[in-house]
Amino acid sequence: MNSILQQMLRPATNAPEADPAVDGLAGVLGKAASVIGLTALDVQLETSSSAARQCDAAEFLETLPGNGLFFRIECETVGQIGLLILDSELIDSINNVQTGELDDEVQIPRPPTDIDAAMCRPFLDAVFSEFTDILRELRGGKITDTYVTARVETEPSPHMFPETPYLQIGIDFDFMGGKAKGHLSLMIPSVNTEFTSTLPRPGESASTWREAFRANFEAAPASLNVVLHRKKLPIGQILKLKPGDMLDIPARALENLSIECQNGPRSRSLMQARLGEYQEMRAAKITKIGNDNAPSGEPKLLEPADASDASP
Repeated sequence: MNSILQQMLRPATNAPEADPAVDGLAGVLGKAASVIGLTALDVQLETSSSAARQCDAAEFLETLPGNGLFFRIECETVGQIGLLILDSELIDSINNVQTGELDDEVQIPRPPTDIDAAMCRPFLDAVFSEFTDILRELRGGKITDTYVTARVETEPSPHMFPETPYLQIGIDFDFMGGKAKGHLSLMIPSVNTEFTSTLPRPGESASTWREAFRANFEAAPASLNVVLHRKKLPIGQILKLKPGDMLDIPARALENLSIECQNGPRSRSLMQARLGEYQEMRAAKITKIGNDNAPSGEPKLLEPADASDASP
């Protein structure tokens, strides 16, 4: 199970100036991007969070690419503002997935358009929604400021931002097993992002926050379904079914169980198993970690309607 979780959450790399609260924030945003990416983009999305660091607007703007998409970030409760930048590779990846154009051809970088902004903004707003939920959960129910994307900035300038300390966070994206990549950079006000329960104390290292976050993450409840077999029938035939009717199940299905978790509106296969018995009880013995094969050759991500015969 650890290998699956590590694919969805990778610890932030350490920078000398990072502290537990700041460094941990990059990991939280990385997990938020993973969660919403798996649900909304319908592809495996892995993130590697680069360590956040303190900065001001001028420092941040020097690192931005020239062919990116710049969004203004607004905090709903306080009105603080920040900046979000997507590079051309990430813009193209989001657009291709949203439109179903998942080709392997390397696209030539191009200037972003209004259509790009319209396609990317719902995904980014969803990321910040997950980001806020994770912050609130880790803070033990404390009210957390909500960041949302506002208008697109054509020429961002440090003069747009209040003179206050900011956090600079970088997230590297890897779509479809490395076929498409991208980078997201974020600057948000430090005043809205401190973790009151994990502020650094003398003698603590940056690993302290990550250990606390991982403990919370691993303790979060998750439901697993053990799927024996999936069968598709015409609606007319289903309507004729009555008590006593038989539905055939292939013998090999007992050796090819799928252990799945719910991922938003879909199910994701985490591992394979075979049906057995343990201490006079039916049991599923895990045979492989991964989601290469699902019962009856179904896709790795399945609609809930296809999983109606899953037995927990």
